[in-house]
Amino acid sequence: MSQLFCLHHWFLNKQPIPRATTVMFSSAACLWLLCHLAQAQQQPANESPTPVKSTNQILIDGAILKTVEVTSVAAQVQGLLNSVWVREGDRVKAQAPLASIQSTTTELQLNRAKVAMDVAQKNFESNIDIDLAEKNFAVAENEFVQAIESNKRVPDVYPPMEVDRLKLVRDRAKLEVDRTVHAKDIAKLEMSKIHIEYQQLEDLLDKHQVRSPVSGMVVAIEKRVGEWVEPGTVVLRLVEIDRLRIEGFVQAEQADPKWLDCEAQVELQLSGKPIRTTAKLVFISPEVNPINSQVRVHLDVDNRDGKLRPGLRPKVWIPNNQ
Repeated sequence: MSQLFCLHHWFLNKQPIPRATTVMFSSAACLWLLCHLAQAQQQPANESPTPVKSTNQILIDGAILKTVEVTSVAAQVQGLLNSVWVREGDRVKAQAPLASIQSTTTELQLNRAKVAMDVAQKNFESNIDIDLAEKNFAVAENEFVQAIESNKRVPDVYPPMEVDRLKLVRDRAKLEVDRTVHAKDIAKLEMSKIHIEYQQLEDLLDKHQVRSPVSGMVVAIEKRVGEWVEPGTVVLRLVEIDRLRIEGFVQAEQADPKWLDCEAQVELQLSGKPIRTTAKLVFISPEVNPINSQVRVHLDVDNRDGKLRPGLRPKVWIPNNQ
């Protein structure tokens, strides 16, 4: 290193360097360069400049579009699959019919229940028995009263045994009126019972129709026409595409719960055309990844126009001015 100090002195004083010194300087310079490289290699390799964070926005890292719900539509009754009215890729609305299961037996049972319900309805609406019982009671009551009045005017016109018999007839007629009223109440309950059975059969018949529980797109048909299905057998699978979810990550220091329900900006390229929309932050995970200090977040995005598709990787950010 003394040669380097001498060289430094000669440079400062603008003196010529001796030839012998030039050779020594070359050797010293090589030694100094090797030492400098060795020190550089001993520095930690993972040290990197601290990135400058943007103060204008919160960037969602690793954002990817995913489906929120995948629905498996299953059969509710057993039977042969009569028809399937949709194909893969069809968009359907909630409660739209998708397929049907053979229902001949249930239809016959429903028709029988309808006839029974009509009979019960007519029995309930009929007042013939009540009217007849009331007329019989009126006659018996009139005979009994006449006997009592006659005995008041002329004693023993009607013997006591005859009076007792007329009283018994009147009481029996009164009980008959009560019985017919009770029978009418029973007829009303019977009609309600048959009506409930009819509704049960209607519900059972409706279950032979496989309907869409949600709005979405048909992505798979698991059973074909003519196959036997049991309750719980998956017939079709639907994916909800009117609402998609964006999953991504933010730095832990930016994962403040105050950002929940905030509006984020979404931008991506589709078929060479830029698409911009908005999403709402709905979930911030309470867990922090200890490796990269990031927190998982979810955002919901409206996709009723059908432009976005699961699997795309958009650029998503939340403006800090919110």
